Amino acid sequence: MAEVHDIQKRVLGMQNSDSINSVFGQIISGKKDYKTVIEMKKEPCKCKNCDNFLEGNEKFCPECGAKVEKEKSE
Repeated sequence: MAEVHDIQKRVLGMQNSDSINSVFGQIISGKKDYKTVIEMKKEPCKCKNCDNFLEGNEKFCPECGAKVEKEKSE
């Protein structure tokens, strides 16, 4: 499971890179050097299986592998 966690961190790193954001901005706007804002809301939580603290963007717990289920606020 640690490998999956490492892959998720690498993907997030690529999404935050300037070169990828520059290309994405150019595709979206048609203008060179257009800066888009991609907001990813992270809500820290705990794994219900092993009580490990999570950053908030995981789909599975890196410790026990349990699926992370977000509580729905109404």
